[in-house]
Amino acid sequence: MLLNPTELEIDPTNPFANDAFDRQPVIDSFVGIITSLKGPFVIAVDSPWGTGKTTFLKMLKASLEIKGHPCLYFNAWETDFAEDPLVAFVGELDTLIKELLPEDSAQETMKSVKKMAGTIAKRAVPAAIRIATMGTIDLAPEVERVIAEATGSLGMDAVENYLNDKKIMDEFHIKLNLALSTAEEKNKKLPVVIFVDELDRCRPLYAIELLERIKHLFNVENAVFVVAMDKKQLSISLGAVYGQGFNSTEYLRRFFDLELRLTQVPSDKFCDSLIKRMELKEFFTTRGAQVGQRDAEDLKASFQDLSRLLNLTLRGQEKCMVLLALAMLATQNTEYFYPVQTVIMAALRIGAEEIYNRVSRENGSVVEIIDHLEKMRVERGGIDELNWSGLVGYILSMRDSHDQLAIQLLDERKRLWNTARDNNQYDDGLELIISITSDRHNRGNTLKTVIKRIDIAAQFQN
Repeated sequence: MLLNPTELEIDPTNPFANDAFDRQPVIDSFVGIITSLKGPFVIAVDSPWGTGKTTFLKMLKASLEIKGHPCLYFNAWETDFAEDPLVAFVGELDTLIKELLPEDSAQETMKSVKKMAGTIAKRAVPAAIRIATMGTIDLAPEVERVIAEATGSLGMDAVENYLNDKKIMDEFHIKLNLALSTAEEKNKKLPVVIFVDELDRCRPLYAIELLERIKHLFNVENAVFVVAMDKKQLSISLGAVYGQGFNSTEYLRRFFDLELRLTQVPSDKFCDSLIKRMELKEFFTTRGAQVGQRDAEDLKASFQDLSRLLNLTLRGQEKCMVLLALAMLATQNTEYFYPVQTVIMAALRIGAEEIYNRVSRENGSVVEIIDHLEKMRVERGGIDELNWSGLVGYILSMRDSHDQLAIQLLDERKRLWNTARDNNQYDDGLELIISITSDRHNRGNTLKTVIKRIDIAAQFQN
């Protein structure tokens, strides 16, 4: 069993061999769009954090490379320690240029490109961009103030510096475009596609500076950029930096020629993928007598239901599964694991922390968990009556001896069950609740037992 899910393996010769998220149809369409472009072109892939953007980009990259298009993958978050994104980006570009050009030409070209990039001083670029675009970028007053502080007033020396920088920028475009166009000489196809990932995780100023560089310094004929981000989150971050009244959504829109909004990955398919990539089934095969016959299947089904009820994002599901794996490893081989009860509390800790804290820190009743999940079931659906009865049964099985609300609720279910039997009626849901709460595996299990296990595991989770 693994503490973190292995990355979804992308086979460069068959990108969709492990496509657990049904991304192939949209990627195939996207490839058709990109390969018809000549550039310069910047495309945004917009989706909330934790919804599989990185996997999408890597599948798209492999698909384009199969068709002969040179590609570069740039993780913006891994480079936002750099003072200027231009420096980091040109450093990564070195790899691509070396693939496209003979060794001697590559070294000469990159030496020239790097020198020009270093000359385009960070303090001068925003002002140069502002002038070069003749005011078409309508920066908010707050942004203009920040730029003014960084660049100083445009005196005669500054104007002369700008003209020099403008000349260098033009030469930079020529050199870069020439380098990229040589792809055809190596039987590669144009455009060259450059992927920028994790932009929404960067410092807001770094993110916006990187977008400026892409849009204005790398607007060369043979390049198409695909930028993955959570546009909503990045807009909020920019608004916080630049102040109230700054229209960050409209400002970001100007950087992109086209936007693709990714659809949510089906929760059940992601759950299957997580269990497989974390090798959770190995835990149950090595536990012997301390594991029930249906523990693995019940854990999976309960996790899927809870993910829907609590509306867990893919990242939330991953955090929940990692917490569950930690709890598994922290459980002694002589102890019963209580898989469904543990996944219930792990999911609540990730997706409904207020309820988790109420029942764990303030001696709340497990009935509060049932009430909260019932409310979510009414609002969101996605779970049938029998599965719901199973969750209720497992939650009631964690009742403490002082939990009068839970005892009363279970007594009521027993009365209904007895009445149904007396009338020769059979209620699958009630039968399941009684069966779970009477199971020998659940004897001695209490809410405190499960919470202690979750809390210990959480101390090791980042």
